[in-house]
Amino acid sequence: MGDPYTWRNNHHVASSFTKERLDRAVANSAWRCMFPMVRVVNGDPRHSDHRPVIIDVGSNMYKCFEHVQPARKFEAKWLEEEDCQARVMESWGKAIEEGCRGMMEIQRKILGELWEWDRNILGELEERIKKIRGDLERCRRMNISQESVNREHILCFKLERLLDQHNIYWKQRAHNAWLTKGDRNTAFFHAFASKRRIKNWIRKLKDDNGSVVEGDQLKSFIANQYQQLFTSSTSTHFKEVLSCVNPRVTREMNEALIKPFSGEEVWNALQSIGDLKAPGADGMPSIFIRSSGF
Repeated sequence: MGDPYTWRNNHHVASSFTKERLDRAVANSAWRCMFPMVRVVNGDPRHSDHRPVIIDVGSNMYKCFEHVQPARKFEAKWLEEEDCQARVMESWGKAIEEGCRGMMEIQRKILGELWEWDRNILGELEERIKKIRGDLERCRRMNISQESVNREHILCFKLERLLDQHNIYWKQRAHNAWLTKGDRNTAFFHAFASKRRIKNWIRKLKDDNGSVVEGDQLKSFIANQYQQLFTSSTSTHFKEVLSCVNPRVTREMNEALIKPFSGEEVWNALQSIGDLKAPGADGMPSIFIRSSGF
């Protein structure tokens, strides 16, 4: 934030006046993950020829951000679990037995069951990775035997599966679609997700009078703005108004638009959606629908 040029020679002749960006703040991915709300501000130089580079870690803003409960959505990492399909089928049957009929209602029930499964049975992903790594290290220090060799291969396989889940977890939060294949790159997606979080974080807004709204008042202010936006205040004389507008949609176009859609059209539309994109408000991305057995 601020002037990107951090040094100037303050020459009195314009032809000799020079500005450069000499001073920068540098941080690695691990530090950025610890302080995702960080800002770099190039401050007022006052009597110096260098601007002070101020690092604002945004600790107070981040504490407020941590209290925001994220919306529940389908985690693509669950598809890497062997029991995922069985859990979905079990939850689907339970939803039907409980009287759920609509697709949205059934999927909402499945999502709730999967979250309970993730929290109570699977546990924290990073803790599971840490435990497997510890078990693997202890196994590698054992004397060589067929049993220890077999166990090492099993633990390596489990660790790879968990690391793939960790990669998918951060890729889903980064909403990044252009890097789809290649080496595992969790650090990149983690940094991308942190940057996206900073970009989407609203600190303050201005109302119609130019006053600044921030803090606890932001939520009600935004809700009221949307309520006014979607509240109609126009006249009800639509026929009189539309009679003055020349139609642009032909009869053939209208018939094509109102005809019933086919199953093939639905499937083609579903195939065109990105794997981690959610087609509806139920939080289920298209990869859930396209997965075998679902």
